[in-house]
Amino acid sequence: MLSAVLLLLLGLVMGFFAGLFGIGGGAIMVPALSAYYLWQGVAESQVIHMALATSLSVILFNSLINIKTHLAHRAVLGHLLIHLVPAVILGSAVASWWALQLSGRTVALVFLILMLFIAAQMLFDFKPKRNRPQRLKAVVLWPAGLIIGLLSALIAIGGGSLTVPFLHWHRISIQKAIGTAAALGFFIALSGTLTYVFLTHGRTNGSYVDWSATVLIVAGAFFSTRFGAHMTHRLPTQQLRVGFALLIVLLALRMYLT
Repeated sequence: MLSAVLLLLLGLVMGFFAGLFGIGGGAIMVPALSAYYLWQGVAESQVIHMALATSLSVILFNSLINIKTHLAHRAVLGHLLIHLVPAVILGSAVASWWALQLSGRTVALVFLILMLFIAAQMLFDFKPKRNRPQRLKAVVLWPAGLIIGLLSALIAIGGGSLTVPFLHWHRISIQKAIGTAAALGFFIALSGTLTYVFLTHGRTNGSYVDWSATVLIVAGAFFSTRFGAHMTHRLPTQQLRVGFALLIVLLALRMYLT
């Protein structure tokens, strides 16, 4: 019962921030699930990989709720997804295979480093200076999608932490950047989850994807994701970014140290 309650609470917290920032929730889920699986007595060699695989499976289902809300606000740019989706699917599959070749401690270090970069982006809102918007072309979108899919699946995030800055740098409004990132996160998670299921079938309850945890976290997120997505269009999200950036760095640091 305690395990179920903890996973439901994790879903509530993750869902709100996923909807608010379009981040997919992995920045919170991976450290939280790593601690949870250590507490459950899972072998240390499997803890982080199970956290990665399960985080991607949650993002897969949670992103569907998120996408519906952003579509209602007409914040998903389909003409960009045509080029980004195939690239992120390839990058996500390669990254999920690669993560399985690395030790848990190495993955935790990679996660920490990327969280530091993501937190810095959220805090300082880096973007190049341009006088006017530039049309994004396939020659730019395909390499960007490949990198986004690769890095996102490697640390099991929805890609919003990378996609939103990339699109916003190109002068796409923050609301449309978040909405498009949420849609892209579905394909990152789909490719990564299927890769983990296929490559780890038979190792731990069928695969490294913990479906029972997935169901409980998704159930919790169901009640908070739509609320967070609606708040994107109402709250001054910049102020919330500061606290969230500090949170994800602390969680990543704790995961690496333990």
